[in-house]
Parts: sequence; structure tokens; C-alpha cells
Amino acid sequence: MEKHKKESEFDNETFFEEYAKMARSVDGLEAAGEWHQLRPLFPALEGKTVLDLGCGYGWHCRYAAEQGAKAVLGIDLSEKMLESAAWRTRSAAVTYRLCGIEDYEYPENTWDCVISNLALHYIADLDTIFRKIYKTLKPGGTLLYATCTVLPEENEGVTGLDL
Repeated sequence: MEKHKKESEFDNETFFEEYAKMARSVDGLEAAGEWHQLRPLFPALEGKTVLDLGCGYGWHCRYAAEQGAKAVLGIDLSEKMLESAAWRTRSAAVTYRLCGIEDYEYPENTWDCVISNLALHYIADLDTIFRKIYKTLKPGGTLLYATCTVLPEENEGVTGLDL
């Protein structure tokens, strides 16, 4: 795995152990609340190339491979997440790479589908990332993403948030 400069909260042993206990971590996509809205939005993936930004445990990478994607790349900033993803993955179509979303090179005209589930909200400069994603998608390609949004009224008494 290549070296990176940024740290991931998921590489904190205590944080990772607690996250690993969550239903979505144990039971996968079916236990993830957003999956039931996200799944019907996926394009047909048979023979396609798929990039998963912030792939975590690799659930979406494996789903893409199960749907017939010919090549899937999952990138993530967390070594622990990628180790777990690699351990869970049996498909030769899926590869994982230690890399931050901002640091990925986004080769032009490469991917049929780019997925990012609950990762883009960590990115400060989304405009730049969206431009890079547009560049790396093949003509007619699909960007499919979900983010986590925290609304001020849901956070009375919470400190440390830039609301």
C-alpha cells in the first residue's frame, strides 16, 4: 500500500472497534439505512468499471462485482478499513488502494460509475472533487453518492460543529 499524509479516524483502534459493532459494519448493505434508497439508483454494472470513493469495508465494491462489473477500485484513507475490505472480498475484479479522495489522480475518461457513500461530507473542497469526478467518468457515466448532513435544529447543545 502506498503512503499517505492524512490520518483517518477509522485507524484509531477504539473508534474502529466501536464502529465495527454497528449493524451496518456487521451485516453490510442490508443493515445500512440509506441502502434501500441508494440501491435502485445504481445503473446496470455488467461489464462496467466502477470507482468507490471512501470505500470503507468494501460493501459497494463487492456489490458492483456481484452485479458483473469487470473492474472495481475502492479507495480509502483508512488502513484498517482496507484490511477488513480485502479480507471480506473474494472477487478478482475488486482491488483496494490506500488513498484519500483528494489525493486520487482521477484519470480522464476511465470509470463508468463512481460511487461514494457517506464519505464526501469529509471533503472541504467538494467543487474540485466534483470536477475531478466529472473528468474521470466516461461519457454517459454515473456518479452515485450519499452524504451525511447535520441540521442545526438536530444539534441543540452539541459543540464543535461549524453550523
